[in-house]
Amino acid sequence: MRVTEREIIQYLQRAGDQFAPLRINRFEEQVNLPQGFQADAIIEFSIQDGPAFKALVEITPVPTPKNILEKSRLLFDYMSKASKPNMIPMVIASYIGKRQGQILADKGISWIDISGNVSIRVSNQIYIERTGQRNRFPDTAPIKKIFQGTSSLVSRALLLKPEGFSSLYEVVDFINERNANITLSTVSKVLKSLEEELLVNRSGSLISVTNMEKLLTGLTEGYINSSDRKKRKTYKFAVESSQKLFLSFYERQTDYVACGFYAAQIKGLAVTDQITIFVKDIEQAKMAAKKDLIRITPDAEFGNVNITETKDPSVWFNAPLQIYDAVVDDIELYLEMMADTPRGPKIAELLKQRILKSDAG
Repeated sequence: MRVTEREIIQYLQRAGDQFAPLRINRFEEQVNLPQGFQADAIIEFSIQDGPAFKALVEITPVPTPKNILEKSRLLFDYMSKASKPNMIPMVIASYIGKRQGQILADKGISWIDISGNVSIRVSNQIYIERTGQRNRFPDTAPIKKIFQGTSSLVSRALLLKPEGFSSLYEVVDFINERNANITLSTVSKVLKSLEEELLVNRSGSLISVTNMEKLLTGLTEGYINSSDRKKRKTYKFAVESSQKLFLSFYERQTDYVACGFYAAQIKGLAVTDQITIFVKDIEQAKMAAKKDLIRITPDAEFGNVNITETKDPSVWFNAPLQIYDAVVDDIELYLEMMADTPRGPKIAELLKQRILKSDAG
């Protein structure tokens, strides 16, 4: 549920002991201040059986990192220009996450959210910090599934080309030239959300990533939680010759790509006795083998080839089509390894170094 600024104000006005020992004594909305500055509110607080203080307040219903940064800059700018500031700067929001809280801490700005979290410092007199309450208004965060499915390809593209893109059209072309199908509208919406999260910067005509590691972390969380990944079906087979199987897939134009620890072995990062492959259609894969008289026998216990059926576009993005070289790229393998505990994360750490150096092909 997304809340409005009015709803946040109404909540504060009837908060009662919600923020005890902090109390709201007086609430003044839309206050004009010297130098043309208008504050959303000035609030007079007091501590039970203790001192009182005033706060110059900015309110943000949608507390993305970008919005929080803008509000903090407004407050910091006014407080630095005020000759005798007798108030502390404060941001009030529906929810302040860890990253947003760090932005405010760096600016020396106190904050309250109506999910029950507080961080207030008044000189050396008052210090209140209470965090850890969950976000009661999760819809206030516009960033939802941009790290899953087709939308995730925008972040993948930014990691593959950290020097940036000159236009939205260039992003679209870059993605669609790599076995994907994305629209200009999707790219635009995803980039807007990434910009709100301070993960993308648009300077003039250049679109570039601001923090590759955080972007990779977002992709990882999205991949692990992806419903597409969880819906995959894996079949285990005994196959006499994997090379013949790959040749059959290639010649019969079957969509396939090596993945998992087998892909890690091909890249020199692991050793495994299991071959793991993604295909878009398991029946098409079995038919290709049958036409070339390759015995592929279901064997759930001792089979040496695992074939997973998936149409998830992130799997096929940037995957080469050459025979014996159809292997997921470093980013896809990194995501797989992060989800494959306990062995996978060790391999993922090696891949991470290559990805952040832009060698993720």
